[in-house]
Amino acid sequence: GSIWVCILLHSSSKSVRRLSLNLGGGNCKWTGAEAIMDGTGVFGTLLASYPASGMRVTWQQTSSLTGLQVRDDFFNLHLPKVGIVKTQYPHYEGIWSYGSYLDQVVLLIRNPRWALPSYHTLISEIDYAHSWELAYDEISNVFTQRSPMYDWTRWRDYRFTDEIRMWGLHIDFYMENGTKYWVEHDFERNGQFPFYFRNESEKPWPQDLNCIYNIDCVPVLAISYENMIDTAKGPNELRKIANVLRGKPGMTVIEDEAVDCVWHATWADAPEPSNDNRDIKSLPRTAYNFTIDQMHVIEDKLEEYIQKYSSGDWTSSTVAADLVENFQNYLVDVRDEIALMVANPQPTAAPYANYNLEIKEWYNSLGKGDRYNKAAIQAMGIWDEVKHFYDDDGTV
Repeated sequence: GSIWVCILLHSSSKSVRRLSLNLGGGNCKWTGAEAIMDGTGVFGTLLASYPASGMRVTWQQTSSLTGLQVRDDFFNLHLPKVGIVKTQYPHYEGIWSYGSYLDQVVLLIRNPRWALPSYHTLISEIDYAHSWELAYDEISNVFTQRSPMYDWTRWRDYRFTDEIRMWGLHIDFYMENGTKYWVEHDFERNGQFPFYFRNESEKPWPQDLNCIYNIDCVPVLAISYENMIDTAKGPNELRKIANVLRGKPGMTVIEDEAVDCVWHATWADAPEPSNDNRDIKSLPRTAYNFTIDQMHVIEDKLEEYIQKYSSGDWTSSTVAADLVENFQNYLVDVRDEIALMVANPQPTAAPYANYNLEIKEWYNSLGKGDRYNKAAIQAMGIWDEVKHFYDDDGTV
């Protein structure tokens, strides 16, 4: 059989990096990846997703294809954001730190039924950090344990409406080439009071200047976490990524016959911790549920997006067709879970009058909970432009 062989070659940017060579036969040896420090002449790709949508799996697999480390938009800001970069922008967990270095977008999606609780797990592991410095201090906790159940239910009940909307708006942002769903001066881009998300009556929404001057934000490809981790579908999902990278300047991609092997070898050999590590000290992910009313909201959102991206101008888009196929699969799973909930109703705690106030105060006590207080905004020097959002005394 053949193997991947590590050899030293000079790239067009005159940096030295390991390249993996396929010798035929479909066999391979996983070799890891190296950083690219000079992006001169290198075609750039942005991997974009709503938080906790399976980006770790995706960048690990992409690195295995190319021999290149995938850069993060948030950490190591001193390093050039070139080659392949991952982001959650425009969600408030992402930042546009890559200027105009990149040339195409690959959109990654995940069923919101699982993306939202996974996102909460991630931010709970980093103690709800609100800056990269604080998050970096907690980075060793990532993929170690899921949150206490009471933190999940409080975050879920306080953030659900905004987060399920942002799950969809994140997709719209890229598919519509940068539609800004947040208002000016909402520096977190999360619609937190006193700001808000734009509504349908305000359309057409403005376009993010980054998508005008820095990159065409419309994805060349949409992939799903569910397909990427599936033993039967995973190699072909990875092959889609390979096909949009292969032949691009500065990109070396393993030959097609070795892609299946790369997918399997990455699962076996990638050194970074994975979601399975959380199972050791935590409740299983299936324990983190939604209320039946919230499940119906997820169902409605999927129906809305199936309708949207299967009609009008979207009917000619292969990327939209891939989105719809995944949304339809998500809808089946969500409806199956709703049916089980109806058939096996669980006791719920009696509502009490102060619950909404209690979870608001809890959230405001966290790093991201009270980012728009008067003092914070005045310190940014934009008070005159946003004070009309506040009460007369300057409070929110």
